Amino acid sequence: MKTYILLLLVSVSSFATSANAMQESQFTDALKIYLTAVDGDEGDVKKASDYFNKLSESEPFDIFVQTYRGSLESIMAQHVFMPWNKMKHVDAGSELMDTALDATSEIHDTQTLGGTALSFRMKLVTAHTYFRFPKFLNRHQDAKDLVADLLESSQLENASVETKNSLYELAAAMAKDDDDKQKQSEFLSKIK
Repeated sequence: MKTYILLLLVSVSSFATSANAMQESQFTDALKIYLTAVDGDEGDVKKASDYFNKLSESEPFDIFVQTYRGSLESIMAQHVFMPWNKMKHVDAGSELMDTALDATSEIHDTQTLGGTALSFRMKLVTAHTYFRFPKFLNRHQDAKDLVADLLESSQLENASVETKNSLYELAAAMAKDDDDKQKQSEFLSKIK
């Protein structure tokens, strides 16, 4: 997954959660740490995980932060060797993301982050993460279902251009993975 896609996905001018508002500078720092971890090494992922865990301590009910914690926990699986350790990270990360998605409410549908609903962003981060999983873990279909939901969502119309581009790029990658060149081309043509 390309770092710039995730950067576009989460770039913001302001940030608010249903629990409390995070200072823009704090979120900017969190964003930089997260993006470094996405394509970084084990140390980058640990640093980002520690940062988001600390954020979660001060905001334990912030499911938006939980989504990123889950993503980072899952990414850590790429940096461990033993299969049972990989599964431990994948399972823990999946549980955090799934629990966060299950806890979304109307507040998350109406509150926005950079013009895009929080729930929309949470689903997109989760879909990107699940699509990175090896196929034998059976989360690719979950990623596809989330993307299908986002493509049909009424929130898509109001989503930021960067978020739309991130969604279309992921949908195109999925179409390529399915060897559907026509759909891949259609999604790529929507990127601005």
